[in-house]
Amino acid sequence: MWAVMWACCIGLVFAATSRSDAAAMVDVPVTGFDEASAGVVRHAAGDVVEITGDVALRLTPKSKLSGGQWILEMDCFCLGGLTQFEATIGPGYDATSRFKLPLIPHTEVFSPYQARLAIGDNWVDGESDLRLDLKLAGGGSLQIKNVRLRLATAHDSTLSTRELSTLAPTTAADSEIVEYLDQRMPSSIANVVVGERQVSIRGVVSVDAFAGEARDEFVLAEIAMETLLSNPHAQRFQTPVEPAADGTFKVVLPRIDDRGFDRITSRWQLEQVHHVDFASNVSSGSKQTIISHARYADEVFCRNPGLPPAAPKTKKGLGGWRWPSPPEVRNDLDDLGIQAVTVNLNALHRFVSTQRRPGWSAFQWQGRTYYANDTLLARYDQTFLAAQNQNVMVSVILLVTNPADGHSLDAKLLASPDADSSGTYAMPDVTSSEGLNYYGAILNLMAQRWSRSQGQHGRVHHWIVHNEVDFGYVWTNAGNKTARQYMSLYHRSLRLVDLIVRQYDPNARAFISLTHHWAKPGAARAYGSRRMLELLAQYCDVEGDFPWAVAHHPYPQSLRNPRTWEDHQATSSVDTDKITPWNLEVLDAYMKRPEMRFRGQVRKLHLSENGFNSPDYSRQSLTDQAAGMAIAWTKIQTLSSIEMWHYHNWIDNRNEGGLRIGLRKFSDDVQAPYAKKPIWHLYQTLGTPGEQAAVTSYLKTIDSRQKDLHD
Repeated sequence: MWAVMWACCIGLVFAATSRSDAAAMVDVPVTGFDEASAGVVRHAAGDVVEITGDVALRLTPKSKLSGGQWILEMDCFCLGGLTQFEATIGPGYDATSRFKLPLIPHTEVFSPYQARLAIGDNWVDGESDLRLDLKLAGGGSLQIKNVRLRLATAHDSTLSTRELSTLAPTTAADSEIVEYLDQRMPSSIANVVVGERQVSIRGVVSVDAFAGEARDEFVLAEIAMETLLSNPHAQRFQTPVEPAADGTFKVVLPRIDDRGFDRITSRWQLEQVHHVDFASNVSSGSKQTIISHARYADEVFCRNPGLPPAAPKTKKGLGGWRWPSPPEVRNDLDDLGIQAVTVNLNALHRFVSTQRRPGWSAFQWQGRTYYANDTLLARYDQTFLAAQNQNVMVSVILLVTNPADGHSLDAKLLASPDADSSGTYAMPDVTSSEGLNYYGAILNLMAQRWSRSQGQHGRVHHWIVHNEVDFGYVWTNAGNKTARQYMSLYHRSLRLVDLIVRQYDPNARAFISLTHHWAKPGAARAYGSRRMLELLAQYCDVEGDFPWAVAHHPYPQSLRNPRTWEDHQATSSVDTDKITPWNLEVLDAYMKRPEMRFRGQVRKLHLSENGFNSPDYSRQSLTDQAAGMAIAWTKIQTLSSIEMWHYHNWIDNRNEGGLRIGLRKFSDDVQAPYAKKPIWHLYQTLGTPGEQAAVTSYLKTIDSRQKDLHD
């Protein structure tokens, strides 16, 4: 029996939404069943209730309910996901009135959930209640807040129960993507160089095509990044190609076209023009055949070619750093010996507007005027200057506001038009000229400002393109997309960042951000990080490679459990379910494969977010947290592909679903705000002469399996 004993009613009710029909809204207090407990329910911060184990909850309406279809809505932070979720109508709770609800999936941020309650006319007159039985995956936890109950609308009635929770993805464009990526083309574009003033395109027309009809001609088509190749209006410019006897050709064009557009973002594709007589001696026409894949720029002119790369002394970094920092932690970069930090650039639309604003500076990009938020930019200057003054490498994380949050017109213009409300952040719009150019304007302004040789505004060394894109429906939402559809969008965003930032810094890299879910996606709407890498490599093989890098997040198997040596889903196989600190050598070996390299070199690999939870502040929990770090650091030092480890989080955060993964305690901890945990002191010793002794003392707490590895 799944149950939990509560002594009193939990102070959590189903709150009214913005519907004007008040009769459709009913408050429903949530209580527990007075039965043997197999799980635990407790109050967390604010109105959040946290559940671990298997529980049963009672929902009792406070006022009269009409019959009909009702919708259960709530925001859920669910580590591990539910393995069973059922509802039963009471007070009899007969098995004949039991029905299944869509499972709440694993998610690492509060995400909306809704499901139809199949109660029909059985729940009337305010005399019945509802029992929710839920079972969590082993070691998981569930937090719920903003719980609501409302009558179904006409739109809801058109959706199945499954669709209310997780809309099924469409695969309509998959066949086109597969055909394009898998197709063998007779000709090729070998190299595209975007110089200071010109674009040079070289390629080869196949012998068969070159030996075709005498009247056949060849053209080079320019295709905008935002347009689909299947779009009949994709081409915006064509120029004749005159191959040499061996089929080779070179075309040189102005970098800025006659509209004032910079061709740095363009793709180039070869076509063969066949002249056909439709009626002898009457008329003639022509048809065009695509004979090459499209190709982006391989090389771009850099305005600061002598800008030196960052030179961290150790692999020790810190995630979520900010400046100015609270006085209690202001010296942590120095005290911990931090060599690199990540900084979130939230809500990119705040930095640049499409509309004139008082005090905002005008600038040009792609033939249009945009306006820079000088005050906000100057605020981030201080952050990057503070890092620069301490010789710390900076990687920023580019985050796009979800348009469903109801923000400004600029926010809606920047974000994917397909993004839905299930995402914390959104994919940028890379499918319209207005959206893509606005995104490019923001990137160009930032890269130019934070890559100057004199460092007047501080420096950004690397650019992490969005967050955990294999969990895109949560962190980089583009609506319901298959893996191929999703990568067709994300690939363009990643490549646009690369093309723009390498204009100003030859060492800057665009990083793809991935979770610890490897060969298995980890959730119904997720893709799996290995699948994302495979698809990205395929696009690069077809449309020209570029020096993207990897920002991986190898958390332990369960974010709640710091004992990574217990990660049974982290094996030594390339088909392992997860990449955690326990099996980092799998990731290292995978990135050294020939198909993952860039021009023979192993790509940059940063562990840009990884931490260990202390379930509480007990001595055992804090020791296990530090032991997790000890084993991770020991692994990282032996793996040459891993250049940097950004420990996350710096300070325990109340908004992380009850996790305590910081080096310091909560800032509002009653007994010791900002207090240093044992893991803080361990991190301080890493990379110093005291490292070995400190690490060894924690490895002794690990079972014999880990001892064998250390020996």
